[in-house]
Amino acid sequence: MIRNLTVKGFRCFREFRVDPLTRVNLFVGQNNSGKTSLLEAVELVAIGGVEGLVRSAVRRDETVLRRSEAGEEFKEHVIDPSHLFFGHEFHLGKSFRVEGFGDIQRWIECTVEHASIQETLIQSLHFQSHVTRGQQQDQRLTVSPAGGVLPPPGRLPEPSPRVNFLQAESSDGTRLGQLWDALVLTPEEEGVTEALKIIEPRIERLAVLGEGRKASAKVLLKLAGIDQRLPLGSLGGGVGHLLALVLHLFSARGGFLLVDEIDTGLHYSVMVDMWRLIVETARRLDVQVFATTHSLDCVRALARLRKKYPELAAEVTVHRVERDAPKTVVYDADEIVIAAESQLEVR
Repeated sequence: MIRNLTVKGFRCFREFRVDPLTRVNLFVGQNNSGKTSLLEAVELVAIGGVEGLVRSAVRRDETVLRRSEAGEEFKEHVIDPSHLFFGHEFHLGKSFRVEGFGDIQRWIECTVEHASIQETLIQSLHFQSHVTRGQQQDQRLTVSPAGGVLPPPGRLPEPSPRVNFLQAESSDGTRLGQLWDALVLTPEEEGVTEALKIIEPRIERLAVLGEGRKASAKVLLKLAGIDQRLPLGSLGGGVGHLLALVLHLFSARGGFLLVDEIDTGLHYSVMVDMWRLIVETARRLDVQVFATTHSLDCVRALARLRKKYPELAAEVTVHRVERDAPKTVVYDADEIVIAAESQLEVR
């Protein structure tokens, strides 16, 4: 696990520290305070390579469309890396660094350099990272004159350990199908269906249809007392988000789960059960969870978790992110209860 995180020059952070980190970590704060950027910092240092850059930029649509000399558009998109750097500034010598310390030392550093020792006008992104004991990586990506970066050719490998990122908008059917396929005929398959009963107790079975999972897959559910197969969307957005959350969590064994706006579509009445599921599963599968929320109900649910399941709440820490502050304001399980009872604002 990562026990603390230091971010320098990455996105909105000139220099920022998060300490301590526990099994489950919830980031709260105002809009544009940097909560999602912290998730991406964890993603970068956990992956330790250019895939983290690609994921982050594509997720935010920070891409520029390549054009040929004739002005014709290519189908591929290239990444605009300037937004990864503090102040959106991109020039020679600009750099960012993310460090995570815990069971092992992890760090990744990216610097804008000349593409060669001849100091031509062409620039490159120089990635250096250390993500496992005794192993250091060194990668370079060439920056085009237009300021774009083309990722390495071929499909980027899935990082090991697994680093799953769930956006506020639930994953599409194809992504859910891929995650479901990885869990079929494993001990976690039945647990997915059981987890959905937090919202809809009548759910009996789940299936994902879609040829080869390359086309859009369709998630179907079987409810007790109803013979017809029901599409996931007919049960409401909350069930869809919970399914995406569970699939991303169960498939992240031994790795990391990053969730933006974890409470999306969920009623406050189910949030204690949601937190219980997350903490118990994260313990069992050795997953470290990082999430964000704007919902005070989501934080209050942690206070109720502390009263009902104190041994689980001890695994959770709330971090308030404040713009321009040097570090997060930390609330442990007992402090969350005090804040909730006093109606103190922790968002």
